[in-house]
Amino acid sequence: MDCEAAAGSRPLEPAARLQAPSPGPGPGAGRLALAARVTAFVEATKFRSVFLLTAVGLAAGVFAWRVGLSSGAVAPGSLQETAARTGLVLGTLAVLLGSMGANAITGAIDHRMDALMSRTRHRPVPTGRLTPGESLWFGIALVGLALLVVLAGGYFWSAVWLLGGVLNVTLLYNGWSKTRTPWSVVLGTPGSAAPVLVVSSAVAGTALGPGAVPLAALVAAWTPIHVWSLAIRYVDDYRAAGVPMLPVAVGVRQAARCVGWASLALCAAAAVLPAALGLGPAANALVLTLQVPVLIVSLAVTFRPTAVLSWTLFKLTSPYLALVFLVVATMG
Repeated sequence: MDCEAAAGSRPLEPAARLQAPSPGPGPGAGRLALAARVTAFVEATKFRSVFLLTAVGLAAGVFAWRVGLSSGAVAPGSLQETAARTGLVLGTLAVLLGSMGANAITGAIDHRMDALMSRTRHRPVPTGRLTPGESLWFGIALVGLALLVVLAGGYFWSAVWLLGGVLNVTLLYNGWSKTRTPWSVVLGTPGSAAPVLVVSSAVAGTALGPGAVPLAALVAAWTPIHVWSLAIRYVDDYRAAGVPMLPVAVGVRQAARCVGWASLALCAAAAVLPAALGLGPAANALVLTLQVPVLIVSLAVTFRPTAVLSWTLFKLTSPYLALVFLVVATMG
């Protein structure tokens, strides 16, 4: 006889009914979720991509500082030199924050086209890790912080150049012209040149620091080459998203030819830069040496335009610009 029945007891509940409730998400899950959110916000700034323009701005500021010392306008160890050093640090920090903020804002503006392109569909807003509003307000906060940095230091003109560059990139380029004209990149070049003006102005304490105009012009000339070469590589993406980048509008061969001619013009501008800035013969020789690989590929792209050669040129132009500015900063 069953003992439970003899004792008048109820049958045992199934084992599944006797299991304790599953615990909720622990502290570890919360930390992972927080880390994922932080990662999404960092990705929205395209953090790695801002280093080149920040380095360019820093180099322009170092050049302005060195010119002040060599000309006697700034005495070593003086309050003026301290002010110049402070301007260099704050101006560079403002460029870094402002560039990150501008990228987050454009991520909100471009999120629909980004979702249609294989190169960009994994960004935080298209994947839903951030909402467009979160990316937008995060970017605005970063730009506001950048403006606060320079305004707190009394660098009014740096704030003007910074705000002008952000508005140029976010509203004129990404917000309006990018989906309307293949020449949108040309309209967006002032934004790329703004870092030079921001840091140089902060160091000099004037609207335009030494060498600011030719250095900013060099960055402006570099920008279309950089963007169009990338657009040639991903022309199918831009076509699918309905973005009339130059290779979509005129074809890959013609766009590659435009990139080649523009690169030759960039090399010509860089060749006269040492003379325009008063650099010595050693700096002139270095800049001319840096031209050689870019000139070779530019000529190849001009007379044999292909997507492969354009991509090679894209890979060359960023280190080329960085090295030219390194020469300017260290040999000015």
